[in-house]
Amino acid sequence: MTKQFTDDPFEILYDGYYYDITEFSTRHPGGDVILYYTEKGEHATQAIQQFHNRFFPKVKLMLDNLKRRLATQTESPLTPEERKRHENLTNDFNELFIWAKNQGLFEPSPWRITWQIFECSMIWMIGIYLCGSSRFSLQFFGAILFGLGAGRAGGVRYFTGRAGWVMHEAGHHSLTGNHKADRFIQSILLGILDGLPGGWWRRRHNKHHAMPQRIDYDGDLNTLPVIANSIEVVKHPHQGRSFFIQNQKWLFLTVDCFLATMAWRLYSSPRSVTKYKNYFNMAMIAIHWWILLSFAAPWTTIFGVWFGGAYLFGNFALSHSRLPVAKKQTHWVEYAFRHTANIKSSFWVDWWTGYLNFEVVHHLFPTLPPFRSYLLRDKVMPPSMTFPTMSFLIWRRGFKILEIWIM
Repeated sequence: MTKQFTDDPFEILYDGYYYDITEFSTRHPGGDVILYYTEKGEHATQAIQQFHNRFFPKVKLMLDNLKRRLATQTESPLTPEERKRHENLTNDFNELFIWAKNQGLFEPSPWRITWQIFECSMIWMIGIYLCGSSRFSLQFFGAILFGLGAGRAGGVRYFTGRAGWVMHEAGHHSLTGNHKADRFIQSILLGILDGLPGGWWRRRHNKHHAMPQRIDYDGDLNTLPVIANSIEVVKHPHQGRSFFIQNQKWLFLTVDCFLATMAWRLYSSPRSVTKYKNYFNMAMIAIHWWILLSFAAPWTTIFGVWFGGAYLFGNFALSHSRLPVAKKQTHWVEYAFRHTANIKSSFWVDWWTGYLNFEVVHHLFPTLPPFRSYLLRDKVMPPSMTFPTMSFLIWRRGFKILEIWIM
């Protein structure tokens, strides 16, 4: 979205007032996701509160320094019934949010932070060490550990292995509770273990959380020409007839995940750090490639990237890709309940998914430490909504949905 051909200010609706962000939008630390909320009818209150929960007093001070005007109901494109429904959702959501804060659920857990970083780092380092072995069997096992360990720390669902879950928490400021410390940890883990920049991840992922599964808004739906998670994203028949789309059921884990992770490493990552001149991230990424090129056999790096990508993309598909897309504006709560899903909890499922099997809770409260999500799982908010929960065996249905429909 740009401001060409109009002199109208960019305004966001927050807590009953329209705030002029025309000038501020160009320097918003979270990127241009803020422009999503300048469209008529969008309400930014819940997004601002939840994205900035860890440093909300600072955000409130910034809002107080912006020009504002009182919002009127005549400016809203919503019907009276829609306004009433959204008002009820907001009240229920605020009540649950206050309860969670009073219970201390947003407080960080130092022992858990230490264990998570230790776990993914050790898995990754052992994997890299074995990748340099002269024995094929050890190299193979090392490549699996490399992929698994990196995704445990590196980038939610998208990047290799266990590093993904830890980096994801840091990117959402749900790790230490200090947003500066979390961003620093994220840049180290994501840079060294995955070869990707933290700032790029945050700008991309914020758009997904702002409006999950919404066409033209959620970047995770912009996967053509390789993947089409829904028929609605295929806007021209020739796109649906491509080799990749017609065979994505078979190519998704075997080829597509690898292509996506390598494209991010070799194109998106260098492009981002160069554009934003983030020299610290450049240094972390340089260390990543130095380690791989110095200690790992080339084929183990390729296999490890494939394994980690399949691991994280596969988990992501469970709680998002099967679900309906959003075609119009809706409420923060409805985005979470209608366009994400929880995966049935067990010890191994919780570990394997980094507690992001509680995806509905995570989208409601992105700064909540994921390991506490189960405490909110049974807190059904509006009477009309329940937490959609699927079995981990839904994998099979997910692959069925990947069969393309366009002939």
